[in-house]
Amino acid sequence: MRPTVSVIIPTYKRNELLKRAIDSVLDQGFDDFEVIIVDGARSEETRELVRSYGDGRIRYVPQKGRGIANARNLGVKKARGEYIAFLDDDDEWLEGKLELQVELFRRLPRSYGLIYTAFNYYDLEGDKVLGVKRPKARGNVYGHLLKDNITGTSTILVKRECFKRAGLFREDFVTCEDWDMWLRIAKFWLFEAIDEPLVNYSVHSGQFSFAKYLEGRRKMVRAHADIRKNPEVLSYHLLQIGILRLAGGDRGGVNDVLLAFRLNPTMKGNLNQIIASLFDVRVKVYLEKFLRNRP
Repeated sequence: MRPTVSVIIPTYKRNELLKRAIDSVLDQGFDDFEVIIVDGARSEETRELVRSYGDGRIRYVPQKGRGIANARNLGVKKARGEYIAFLDDDDEWLEGKLELQVELFRRLPRSYGLIYTAFNYYDLEGDKVLGVKRPKARGNVYGHLLKDNITGTSTILVKRECFKRAGLFREDFVTCEDWDMWLRIAKFWLFEAIDEPLVNYSVHSGQFSFAKYLEGRRKMVRAHADIRKNPEVLSYHLLQIGILRLAGGDRGGVNDVLLAFRLNPTMKGNLNQIIASLFDVRVKVYLEKFLRNRP
């Protein structure tokens, strides 16, 4: 019998955190699921950890270390559930996450393909919540996703059929592959959101590569004509890229900022978002990560 939900957890040599992630799935009140552990290290220790649960719902899938997008794609291909949920091995779900999302899907029209939730920015080393990222868009979120990623991957519950129409994660993306995926799904499906934080998104040292993130942002621009052809949207990306380059000590960011203003001198359509971002906890969290981990 097919499970209702397939939970995909990519992992790579982080067994202590992986156990925490698996436990957070098993602690859900909703239990009609399978858990697919995609192990990029093909580690015997990880295989044994999975076996130690003695739970037939948990499946171990070795991967040839081809990156996070490949791991998620492998999980999607192996998934048997009606819905697919993603959980990074350093994140954890909170009580009621799956139950609330599945119940909401049952009430929504068929035009809805994805549900995401609010989440906590969780300081893994300090064991404390730094802030909350709440949903800002519902329904047709394509326009929002052209500018910003509106959620974290570990909050997502998505219909498996969405991948048949939108395709899989792009494996040539080093970062932002999740953002790119949700944007492509949003072309065909509506999104719904739950305002309650149901995921702890972990923030910890060594987690973030400044250079790789900027490469991912540039790939987003190159991959999507709807970004490149819209001066308002393109200027928003260039302004953010320029500011981040400058924050990382790269003076070449000045050119991105100048081009952003040439494309949209008054920052029409962007000004309110830029001002709002100054008060978003995400800016503080990520800027600290940029400065701590920049090359």
